[in-house]
Amino acid sequence: MFESAGEVLGMKLLVLGASGRTGRHVVEQALRRGHEVTALVRPGAALPVGTGLTIAPGNPCDRDQLDQLMDGQNAVISCLGQRSTADAVLLRGSAEALIAVMTKTDVRRLVVISQGLLFPTSSVVVRLLRLALARHVEDSTAMEALLRGSELDWTIVRPPRLTEQDEMRGYRLAVDEMPEGRRVMSRADLAACLLDEIDQEAHLRAVVGVTSK
Repeated sequence: MFESAGEVLGMKLLVLGASGRTGRHVVEQALRRGHEVTALVRPGAALPVGTGLTIAPGNPCDRDQLDQLMDGQNAVISCLGQRSTADAVLLRGSAEALIAVMTKTDVRRLVVISQGLLFPTSSVVVRLLRLALARHVEDSTAMEALLRGSELDWTIVRPPRLTEQDEMRGYRLAVDEMPEGRRVMSRADLAACLLDEIDQEAHLRAVVGVTSK
């Protein structure tokens, strides 16, 4: 059962991982921008009810559930991330489901969070982090490969290490590389970046690196 608290003008957005640490910022900021949000959350998770928000507990890899939620949507933002070994193929599975459902329903715009660790580098520290986070890196890499092979208007956003700071500093963005700047970023700034990509229809079928100013 879905919970709805009214409608607002603006685009209709489906947000996956909406109850997560970044997803909550995306939902909050999207509502402030006047968008109508359908928030797919883990069963048992909760979000504050707000005008323009529909809360839908479900599985982002379930094609039937996504099919029910996709009707009338203008774009999808995925804030999914692994929380345990049970999520080892979460991003890959969700990408497969999204590509199938979005292609079927003719919803083309998709913005997803990936990993800044995937950019080529000579840094020993980054290479060690890739080893330590091998499961996450493998899942993100598989997700990106699926999106690249699809006909969707995707944007892959690769952030650096994320913090919980509420203060927004703004962000820098570069195509196919990590931009100059601090190698850390607040989740609030990342949320703003994701929504800007939707609002401006920027960087279609591109991989972008982002970091705080």
